[in-house]
Amino acid sequence: MTSQSLISVLMPARELTPYTQAAVSSVLNQSHQHLELLIIGNDNADQLRSGLIVDSRVTVINRQSPGIVGALNTGLDACDGDFIARMDSDDLCHPDRLASQLAMAEQNPDTRLIGACVELFCDEAALGQGNQHYQQWLNSLTTSDAINHACFIESPIPHPTMFAHRDFWQSIGPYRDQGWPEDYDLVLRTWLAGIPMAKPDKTLLQWREHPARLTHTDPRYSREAFIKAKAWALMQPASGLQLDEGRSVWICGTGRNARYWHDALIDQGARVNGFVELDNAKPRTQKRHLPVITYKELIALKKDALVVSAISGWSARMALSDWFSNHHLLSGVDYILGG
Repeated sequence: MTSQSLISVLMPARELTPYTQAAVSSVLNQSHQHLELLIIGNDNADQLRSGLIVDSRVTVINRQSPGIVGALNTGLDACDGDFIARMDSDDLCHPDRLASQLAMAEQNPDTRLIGACVELFCDEAALGQGNQHYQQWLNSLTTSDAINHACFIESPIPHPTMFAHRDFWQSIGPYRDQGWPEDYDLVLRTWLAGIPMAKPDKTLLQWREHPARLTHTDPRYSREAFIKAKAWALMQPASGLQLDEGRSVWICGTGRNARYWHDALIDQGARVNGFVELDNAKPRTQKRHLPVITYKELIALKKDALVVSAISGWSARMALSDWFSNHHLLSGVDYILGG
């Protein structure tokens, strides 16, 4: 492992867009020049190749099986690099992105999946407050501990920032289509395997927000699909949470997310005791035919149950985290911030 390591950059591209050439150029103009860029098309490699910069480091191939998962696994099989980095065809790399991530890998060999801090941007409009909070949250998660505690809120490592030695990609297994986001599935499997994840402190990727992103168009990226992925991971023996052994769950919240959490956990075979709501909330006694209790009652009734938060608002989540801490409950042991 040296600063001259070959880095394979894996970029699926469904079609040429106004953003594609800029994304390609941002990879080719890296300060770390010993790289290859693999662009995986949807049976349109010739068209993609004809519209891109001619550079010996660029290879364009067709996916060998359908969908984004098929494209990604085709790319993984074709990569020759010591390290493999992900990149999307509508984003922009900072010139030192690959060099910075490689340096972190060299200096921290136990950290096997590396992400990056991002700058969200949109050509069409200013970023809304939600995206601003999302960027702030993502960029606050740089250490392994912070990433682990945030894994069940949302994916703590943006997919186009992922960087790892090829041994990681081989050991964690190929991308999977489970009906939820393939990148989040990869992060959850990494968490279950106990593999440390981290990010360099500086912003290394401009992450483009636009209406055509898969996040907005693919049902696998819906809130319900994310929660199904979380419930699956919590039920795995490797989580250490013992839900697979019959440990029960209380769910914080009574809104839509709480319903999704209940249904996903039940589908996985979990035991759900009921729901927890604020004392001053609209009075209700049941949801999904289970009791709704207050947080004061939770302290008396919790016993050894796991508490899963279905609260998605930023400020409410922070307030709940403080409440857990004030009542001496431990993240990842007594409760999960689930979003």
